[in-house]
Amino acid sequence: MNAIALLATQWTAVNTALHGLARDLRPDEWTYRVAPGQNLLGFTLWHIPACQDWTVQTWVRNVPEVRDRDAWRSQVGLDRLGMAFGVSLDEADAAARAVTADDVLAYADAVLTENLGWLRSVTESDLGRVPDNRAHLTGHPAYRTAQYQAEVRSMWSQTLGEVVALDAGHGRGHLGEATLVKELARLRSGGGARP
Repeated sequence: MNAIALLATQWTAVNTALHGLARDLRPDEWTYRVAPGQNLLGFTLWHIPACQDWTVQTWVRNVPEVRDRDAWRSQVGLDRLGMAFGVSLDEADAAARAVTADDVLAYADAVLTENLGWLRSVTESDLGRVPDNRAHLTGHPAYRTAQYQAEVRSMWSQTLGEVVALDAGHGRGHLGEATLVKELARLRSGGGARP
């Protein structure tokens, strides 16, 4: 399997696992916090496609993110949820409470479709180039803040292949975290973990 096919497989697997994890969440589980200072489960699940969206559309391509496009602004208001990372706990909580699992799954599907479409235009040699990421951030005031810059500082020199592969791994990591939080939420409510 070549690197591009592997990336497509990884993104698709993350999307499939996200659906499996989120589709039966109850509202109290969506807003469950496993410990003080930790994100609500809903934010973690929203964060996964939001990071995929940011990685490809902003960091790599310099086009509007899926959630900033008209259909998503008018449908769900995803464009008002702030950055996918580098936010305060209050901002993360507000994002989780602003959307439902259905909203996030529909958004994840739209991001996957967009990202796979873009990936079809990528060649193996493209994976070795470093995107002009600093220039890509100029149109986004939130992406020029000190908090954001601190989050991405280590990524400036990463190649397109590195940043996209790291994004897929990042999503898988959060899926593992979210699976554990979901199980703890169900144990705490007395429902027990479901198969």
